[in-house]
Amino acid sequence: MDLSKLSLGDKVLGGSGLALFVFSFFNWFTLNTGFYSYTESAWDYLFTGIIPVLLGLVLVGYVVVTKLLDAVKLPDLPIEYPVAVLGTACLAALLVILRLLIGGDDNGTGVLDRGLGLFLSTLAVLGLAGGAFLKFQEDGGQLPTKGDGDDIGASGTPTPF
Repeated sequence: MDLSKLSLGDKVLGGSGLALFVFSFFNWFTLNTGFYSYTESAWDYLFTGIIPVLLGLVLVGYVVVTKLLDAVKLPDLPIEYPVAVLGTACLAALLVILRLLIGGDDNGTGVLDRGLGLFLSTLAVLGLAGGAFLKFQEDGGQLPTKGDGDDIGASGTPTPF
């Protein structure tokens, strides 16, 4: 494995994805009373915990497969890979940020405090999205457009859509 093949975007993307995985085991929410202690991690929340972590691991796998393994050919997608990577990272970031804003599942009591793991995971998904954007720029990714403005129909008149 030749790590010199990795670009800055690959390094940020891979490192942030691994950091998100590690921070998913930290306490995201805590409840401490004098007699009782309760904690929750990312693995207690499906859509805003488990799915972003899995998306981060998929992106780490993408970096490993495309940069470190030479004999692997990825299948064609309906969109370009840089756009798919950027969308996946942004989705993971959106889901974790939503969990940060919504808070924990405290049945309306408001007693769960946000823990260090949630803040570190938020930083990790922001790094994931930033690394995906760097990779998007490095790969020369273009966002899909509707058309280039030359939508002339067969009759010679512009089509409305």
